[in-house]
Amino acid sequence: MTKEETIQSAVKDAYTFEQYIARIEQLHTEEKATSFPDNKMYYDYSVLGLARMQRVYKKAELNPEITQAVATIQSPQHWVLISESWCGDASQTVPVIARIAEQNPNITLHIVLRDSNPDLMEYYKTNGATSIPILAILDENWSELTVWGPRPAVAQQKVMNYKSTPEAERPAYEELSKEIQKWYNADKGISTQNELAKLIK
Repeated sequence: MTKEETIQSAVKDAYTFEQYIARIEQLHTEEKATSFPDNKMYYDYSVLGLARMQRVYKKAELNPEITQAVATIQSPQHWVLISESWCGDASQTVPVIARIAEQNPNITLHIVLRDSNPDLMEYYKTNGATSIPILAILDENWSELTVWGPRPAVAQQKVMNYKSTPEAERPAYEELSKEIQKWYNADKGISTQNELAKLIK
């Protein structure tokens, strides 16, 4: 399949933001997470992620730069957002992107799961890794306009610095995760908004 065909195939099973939240809530009644149904650790991450997503979505305030950029979209666009319920970065950025997409009826947001779409992820690797979330913005004919992700530049640099540190000198990955989540909480989605405002066409 071509890239466009792969994307269109993936979105056949896509969720709206509301459907994504509902699916996660349903999985949690069975103590499961997306793509890792039998892993307690991922379920725990998913529970934390759901609470975070709901909080961020409720409190997100869009700045003038992003609202003005979104208002310029005059033709239909497909926003394909690759995520998973247990992903800490996704829990902070997916609700912000959902809020942005709601501002213009020309935008259709399709949330798809990474591990259910390995063919799709072949096109959206970051330095060879299947990092998420990834947002691919496409026109009405499914031609790619731009890509954002897997996290805002400041958070991405923190990850890159961690990976470039010799393994023997690295702190536990959990410490990096905590540091990044603190950064997200202080940033309040502004970096994600500003970066997308510059990419939107």
